[in-house]
Amino acid sequence: MARRFLYLYIPDFAFEWRRRETAGSPAATAAVDVRPAVLTRRLVGTETVAAVNQAAALQGVAVGRPLADARAMIPDLAATGADPAADRKRLERLAAWCQRYTPMVAMDSTAAPFAGDGGSAGLTLDITGCAHLFRRQGAADLATEEQALGRDCLAALNRLGFSARLAVADTPLAARAVARFSAPLLTLVPEGRLRLALEALPVAALGVSPATVEALDRVGLRRIAQLLDQPRAPLASRFGTGLIEALDRALGDRSTALGMRLPEEPFQERMAFAEPIALREDLEVAARRTLGALCRRLEREQAGARRVRLRFFRVDGEVLQVSAGTSRACREADMLFRLLVQHFDKLDPGFGIDMVLAEMLEGDRAEGVQAALGGTEMRDRDAVSDLGDRLAGRLGADAVHRLQPVESHLPERAEKRSTGRPGRKALTWTNVRPPAPERAARPVRLMRRPEPVEATALLPDHPPARFRWRGADYRVAHAAGPERLAPEWWRDGSSGASMSTRDYFRVEDGEGRRFWLYRDGLAERGEAPGWFLHGIFS
Repeated sequence: MARRFLYLYIPDFAFEWRRRETAGSPAATAAVDVRPAVLTRRLVGTETVAAVNQAAALQGVAVGRPLADARAMIPDLAATGADPAADRKRLERLAAWCQRYTPMVAMDSTAAPFAGDGGSAGLTLDITGCAHLFRRQGAADLATEEQALGRDCLAALNRLGFSARLAVADTPLAARAVARFSAPLLTLVPEGRLRLALEALPVAALGVSPATVEALDRVGLRRIAQLLDQPRAPLASRFGTGLIEALDRALGDRSTALGMRLPEEPFQERMAFAEPIALREDLEVAARRTLGALCRRLEREQAGARRVRLRFFRVDGEVLQVSAGTSRACREADMLFRLLVQHFDKLDPGFGIDMVLAEMLEGDRAEGVQAALGGTEMRDRDAVSDLGDRLAGRLGADAVHRLQPVESHLPERAEKRSTGRPGRKALTWTNVRPPAPERAARPVRLMRRPEPVEATALLPDHPPARFRWRGADYRVAHAAGPERLAPEWWRDGSSGASMSTRDYFRVEDGEGRRFWLYRDGLAERGEAPGWFLHGIFS
């Protein structure tokens, strides 16, 4: 299949997106009168023209002219400060919007506003193998399909408030030259007809430097047709190798490097609508269908998703997105939908959404296994992983953690908090392990730090008969213990661990509340024992 490229040229991009934001909505943009306008920048204390729209250019205003001279020519000239960073950001957003037609979109960095010589902008779309998605009833040839794609793109851009020209050709430079230097709004260059399409264009269409264009003009070479049959060696020696390289790239004899906005993963499924949708129920139905198609493709490829994203393309050019991660390679549409739908409250459909795109950002190999042969362990594994995914999606990945056993008999050291390895969730089957075997029951709630209590015991080595904790008195009805825990002699005192022997008691008051207290220190060793509450049983 021959490569096909579409070049999208917007002559007044920097002005139209500003006018669109001023109008407040794409529908109101068409009603705004287009008058001569310029973008200005301050150089050496003088405000000069940095970009002009087509209306101002037709009246003689040129880039580099002082703003005062331009206002003398056109009294009602509209002037706005230039902001190349804002222009680039808006063009990036438009490039993301163009991924509705193809996953590979590149911004033309050689064109303004990046070159600083005007308010135009350009995008190159690799539409190889994409035109058939816009096939109309009865269309069977590539030209008709590409024409349908181009018309759809022009109509959508017009709704967004942009006036554009499009061209489709076998090479990106040829498509750029035809779009920027020909009059029709949509031009289709048939396959293998590059020379015929380029012959009538000026040499400036090749994208060479203005100095080269001026040098060629002085010797009478003003059209590309005059260069095609010229010997290459004299042209290169007199006008530089850049001219020869541009000719080769335009004719397809030399490849062109493009900074494509490639998708993260090749797995994508999309759904377009004849009329925009905005209701939450419609968005959910579209999300289920696109995720279902994505999962069916993953099943055919024996792959599973670890991170997925839904992108919603609004009619005003905004692209909304929600994403979710999974701890296992998943291709279950219902599970992925449950992870994503909880973020739908953040979506603002605006004037409506006309396309939904589901894509896999990260994946892994996942071979099919019959559920009947998986057994209880497989179901438990998936249930634990899905629980961790839902909790992480609702609360945040950092909010979900697990307790990992540690080789220590001190309660505060026996477990540590872990959020999992980087890139993995905390709750997965591979890292959920049973706790270390305990010699005695441990409370469900363990205090972050043992809290001191006032306790009274009948004898020094007996359990407490009553104690006071947080201003309340408790009378002990039942007690069990002691469980003696000696200090860890291999740790030094700088670690913060208590170096005294502890006697732990499980006590219950008359109302059935159970506590875990310990006596710190032994009276027979001459130590002054102190009582602490370390946990509460359920």
